[in-house]
Amino acid sequence: MLAHKRFEPNSSLIEPIHRFISRPVSTNFNELALQVFAYQFERNRPFQRYAQHLGKTPSSVTQWQDIPAVPTRAFKLTRHPLTCGENITKTFLTSGTTTETRGSHHFPDTALYEHAITCGWPLPQLPTFFLAPSNQEAPQSSLSHMFARLNDGDSSRFLLRDSKFHLAPLFQNESRGAQPFTRPLFLMGTALAFLHLIETLGPIPLPAGSHLLETGGYKGTSHSLAKPDFYHDLSSFFHLPPDHLHNEYGMTELSSQAYATGATGRHRFPAWCRHLILDPETDREVPPGETGYLVIHDLANLHSVAGIRTQDFAVRHEDDSFTLIGRDPGALPRGCSRTIDHALSS
Repeated sequence: MLAHKRFEPNSSLIEPIHRFISRPVSTNFNELALQVFAYQFERNRPFQRYAQHLGKTPSSVTQWQDIPAVPTRAFKLTRHPLTCGENITKTFLTSGTTTETRGSHHFPDTALYEHAITCGWPLPQLPTFFLAPSNQEAPQSSLSHMFARLNDGDSSRFLLRDSKFHLAPLFQNESRGAQPFTRPLFLMGTALAFLHLIETLGPIPLPAGSHLLETGGYKGTSHSLAKPDFYHDLSSFFHLPPDHLHNEYGMTELSSQAYATGATGRHRFPAWCRHLILDPETDREVPPGETGYLVIHDLANLHSVAGIRTQDFAVRHEDDSFTLIGRDPGALPRGCSRTIDHALSS
């Protein structure tokens, strides 16, 4: 195993990225992305070897689109952690079965990560409830950490404890005598949690003006439900209009999220992220309206790797949005995945 130098977090980049997240100026993205690439190339040894294997170095790359993007499965290579050598204080783990290796994303601190969560939130600010375990119960869950950041500090708002629903705080929200639900609220959780709730309880009408956010999909489960059908069920169960239903697209390997509204809504990342939709065979960007693999460059991922190559299909649109199709059901190690395996083992 390669020895890593120990570095303190690079404050010379933290500060401009923090400012950019606070007040993005689109013309500055490429410059910052190249600085982040140079920093990660210098200090993240596995990423450096991968980039060199592809013939990409800070001296040869001039556009963010050419910065190497690492396959998400590389975060599962525990012998070669994708870190820039800083002292780690927080690690998030990807979801997975008990028999598979879980990916890990390491942070020297979560200040930049949390700033991106707050500044990237595009939806109404309302009292929040979560169909998820708290970050105290699930400290290695990036989703629970995100929900805690969006919360107002009331741990009772987490309605899933010990893998069981505890809905009393939701029903007691701002109740006045026989009139519970007197104020709008925001209910957030995984798609599977919402499905389970719908399957086990009767309808729960939420107060007028409420919103709902679902995330996570059904990967690794036996559920198969088209998104329009799922959103119809959510709308009927919670008595919410379709434009008050939202999806969050994120992953443990990222520090930022994309959001979409409604069953057919397009996803958008915040201004400190860029994405590409690439043909899986040629690695060239597909024309608008066509489908390819989603590749994301997230400046908030300063301490690991900014470029992430997902195994999710998406449709490209000209307005910097995308329509998420879902995970490639036949995703196997190939292309860049094979390249990084070879680069890290050479």
